[in-house]
Amino acid sequence: LDLGAARAAPPMRDMIARAARLGIGIVGSFHELGPMPSQEGVTTALRRCCLGGAAAVAKFVGVASEPSHALLVHSAAAAAELPVPHIALAMGPFGRMSRVLNTTLTPVTHPLLPAAAAPGQLSVAEITAVRRSLGYLPSKEFFLFGTPTKHSPSPAIHNAGFEANGCGHTYGIVETDEVSVALEAIRKPSFGGGSITIPLKEALLPHADELSEAATVIGAINTLTRAADGRLLADNTDWVGIRNLLAAGLRQRHGGTAPAELCALVLGAGGTARAACHALRQLGAAQLYVFNRTREKAEALGAAFDAVPLSGDLDAAVGGLPQLHLLVSCIPGSAGGGPSGALLP
Repeated sequence: LDLGAARAAPPMRDMIARAARLGIGIVGSFHELGPMPSQEGVTTALRRCCLGGAAAVAKFVGVASEPSHALLVHSAAAAAELPVPHIALAMGPFGRMSRVLNTTLTPVTHPLLPAAAAPGQLSVAEITAVRRSLGYLPSKEFFLFGTPTKHSPSPAIHNAGFEANGCGHTYGIVETDEVSVALEAIRKPSFGGGSITIPLKEALLPHADELSEAATVIGAINTLTRAADGRLLADNTDWVGIRNLLAAGLRQRHGGTAPAELCALVLGAGGTARAACHALRQLGAAQLYVFNRTREKAEALGAAFDAVPLSGDLDAAVGGLPQLHLLVSCIPGSAGGGPSGALLP
C-alpha cells in the first residue's frame, strides 16, 4: 500500500493500523512535483517516509530539470541511512539515471505498452543494458571442465541465456584432464560455478566444501557452485537426466508399466557410470550389471551399487545374460566398444 507521508496524522494512523491488521506492507511516499529540493530536503523527506517505523519501504519521487538531479536523489537516499529499503527517483528524461541506480521496486515500462506510465520510465531491458555496460551488474565466470570439450554447445547455450536475462556472467571452457588446471580457474575470485565432465567428475569431488545428497551417494559430481559465503558446493544432476530418459523409454515400450524384474546393464566405471547406477536403482532395477574392461574397476563399481561385475569380452558378457531391459553406455562415443546389436537379448 502506497501511503503519502504528507497525509494528516489521524487518518494516517488509522490507515497504518488497518494495514497492519491485514498484513499489508506500506510504502511511505513523498512526491515533489515542483522544483527539485536540495539534497538535504530529499534526505529529510525520505526519513519522514519511514512513517515512524511503520513503512516497509520509503519512497521519494521528484522531477529532474537537469542530469545532476538523478545523482542528487541517489546521494540523498544514501545519506539518509534509512532503516528500510528505499526508492529514490527523478522523473523526466534528465532523471533516467536514477532508475538505473535504484535497486528496490523500480517502476518499469515495456515495449508492448502504448506509452510509459511516467516521464522517463525505462524498460527492464534498457535498465539492464546500462547497468551491464557500466559494470554495475554482478559478473561471474562459469566454465565447463574436462576433455574433450571443444565441440560442446554449453558455452553457446549458457551465454545466450545470460544475454537474454541481462546478466553480466560469462561461460567458457577449460579443456583439461588435470585437477590442478581446473582448480586455478575455480579458485579465482570471479568464479561463479561450472559443469564437470570426464575425466574430472570424481577427481574434483574432494575439493568441494559441501556435497549434495546425490553427489555423496554417487561419489561423482557434474556441477559446482560458489555460494555467497564463498563455499564451493557440489552436486550431481546426471542421474536425474538418465533416470527421466530411461523412465520415458520404459513407459513407451512397456505401455506405462515397467517390467516387474527390471534388468539393466551399465557400460563403464567412471563418474557417469556411477550416476547411471544410482538412476537405475531409483527406477527400481531388480538386477543390475556393470561392465568394464578392467575387472578391478567393474568390481569396485559393483560393490558400491550392489551390482554384478562383468569384464572380458563384451559381446560374450551381454549374450550370456538371461534378460536385459535397459543398457546404459557411459563410454565416450569416441572410444567405441559397444556391444553388437545382434547380441542384445
